[in-house]
Formats: sequence, structure tokens, C-alpha cells
Amino acid sequence: MGLHYSPKDRGSDGDFAADNFVKTALFLRRALTMSRIYIDGDWAVKTLFVEKKAMELRYERACLLVYQEGKRVSSVPVVQLERIVVAPHVALSAGVIGLIAEYNVALVVINSRFPDRYAMLSGAMPGDVHRRVTQYGLLDDKPLRLEWSRQLVGLKITRQYRFLARALTMRPDLRYGLTHALNQLSCASIGLKQADNIATLESLRGVEGAASAAYFKAFAGLFPDSLNFNDRNRRPPQDPVNACLSLSYTLFHQEAVNVLKTVGLDPAIGCYHELYYSRESLACDLLEPVRPLIDAWLWQLFKGRLLRAEDFVEKQGACFLNTAGKQRFYEAFHEKVGAVRFLLRRYARIAANVVSEHSHE
Repeated sequence: MGLHYSPKDRGSDGDFAADNFVKTALFLRRALTMSRIYIDGDWAVKTLFVEKKAMELRYERACLLVYQEGKRVSSVPVVQLERIVVAPHVALSAGVIGLIAEYNVALVVINSRFPDRYAMLSGAMPGDVHRRVTQYGLLDDKPLRLEWSRQLVGLKITRQYRFLARALTMRPDLRYGLTHALNQLSCASIGLKQADNIATLESLRGVEGAASAAYFKAFAGLFPDSLNFNDRNRRPPQDPVNACLSLSYTLFHQEAVNVLKTVGLDPAIGCYHELYYSRESLACDLLEPVRPLIDAWLWQLFKGRLLRAEDFVEKQGACFLNTAGKQRFYEAFHEKVGAVRFLLRRYARIAANVVSEHSHE
């Protein structure tokens, strides 16, 4: 059945467990502390994340010791790990690097603010090699690519629908435009389930493109006329909403790139997005179902007047955040990024599991 709107159908951006796409994940999370130190453990990937400020990695025999503000908060046997992901402010000694090299554990430094400062130190990692070789081979598996892409697009359209349905409860004055968009999204959802209509990636992109056009027309209507947001434009963005959309998509895209690297996948080899020079196509894939969540978050920033028209400046036909606007935007971004990063990690683990399953066939 399709997505038929009723006032009770409000959904939840946080209801990730309800998504069929997420339900396919096979992983076990073991929390170590409440300080964002944790292991993602499944048969495909075992990763230790150490991201909190004032943290330090030390070692004792064959165990890694995690310290925060000089106090030991956790320990992890190195033999249980495949990789360690640290933020740039985490301190560690050369002895730690030597220990993890002895056990062939990768050390990944993720810098969201300065992506070019990403670094990876590793010993021999046959798991990563086999996983990437399998990933490259799956480029020729058209049925798998189509099914993966159908799941991504289906989840994206579902979230677009949920967002507009909730917006309708808050903006009944926009009932005509929002209801029209909801009906088109419902038709798109039905179309995705008809195999005869979606036999190729090209036909799937046609359905997704039509759904996005209807969605953005309704989405634009949610913003006041003073923001001059009428449609999606970029390079350069010409209004405050598009300026924030472009910036947000770029920042969260880098998060998708980072999580794919932490699970040993090549971000450039996607399923829905074709290979293209200097593009991380798999990261683009992962971001597709997250875009409606980003859109909803940005709408709340403008709706709550955390961002206003006076927070932007125009330069040579382009619209940009001014200094005060940047400060408020990045403060809001840092509050939001943790939840989105968590979701992207779940999707990356799903992708790694799918690839690993095929490597064992």
C-alpha cells in the first residue's frame, strides 16, 4: 500500500527503528560509558570511537585504557578491535600507536571541521582489502544495486512525506499545496513497489526526481516570502534557505564520508549514484534518506527565528551567512550532528554487512 495521509499520520524523525531499511542491520552495540566512548561490534566491523574532549588513550600490556580529565573510565582488549576512530583533540602516545600496529588495528583520525586532515594509520588489514575488492565487484551486480537504491529512495520519500504531514498539522493555511505534494509522494511510494515501473536505475531516478520536485515546491511554501525561497538552487545559492541547505548538505555529506571510511568501505563506489570524478558516490547514497531530516531541522531553525534574513549577506549574486549567522548556525549544527552521525553509522554498518555477506559467498 502507498502512503495515504491522515491527520494522525505524523511519524517521527527519531523513529529510526521503525524504518525497514534500518531493520535489516545485523549488529551489536556495547556501550562502554556515557561519554561517547563505545564499541560498534558485529561480525563485520569492531570499532572503538573516542571523541569526547579531554580524552586520552593509554595502554597497559595488551589493553587500551581510556582516560577522561585524567581519570580512567574504560579499558578495551586490543585483540577485540579492528579499528579505532579518534577526534583530533584526543591525546595518545607513540606507545599506543605501536601496540595497535602490533595487532593490525587501524587508527583513524576524523576531523569534521577540516576534512583534509583526515588520517589513517594501519597495519595489514586483510578484512578491509577483501571488503573493498568485493565492493568494487558489486558495481556489476545490477539487481543488488537496484534493490539497494530502491530502499534508499523509498526511505527518503517516506521521510519527505512524514515531514510534510507534520508541517500540515502546524500550517493548515497551506493545506492545498501540502496535500497536493503528499498525494504525489504517495503515488511515488506506490510506484516504487511496482517492479515493472522500476526496472532500471534510470527509471528509479525518474520517480525520485518527480517526488523531490513536488516535495520542494511544498517545502518552499513553508518559509516566509521575505526569505525569497522559491525553489532549490545552488552554486551559488541565491537566498538564505538555499545557502543553509547547501552548507548543511556539505557538512553532513562529509560525515557520511567519514563513517564509510571507519567501516572500511570506499566512499567513491556507490550504488544509486554512478561513478563520477572526485565524487564520493556511496556517501551521496547514504545521505539521500537523511536529507528530509536535515530539511526539517533547518525549517525549525528559521521557524524559531534562530536564523533570520538579517543573518545573511549577498556578494556577487550569491547569498552567505554573515558572522553572527555563522555562529548561530554552527552552534545548532553541533547540537544536531551527533544524532545524524549515529544514523549514518548505522547505515554504513548495514552497507559493510551487505558487502561482507557477498565476500563470503
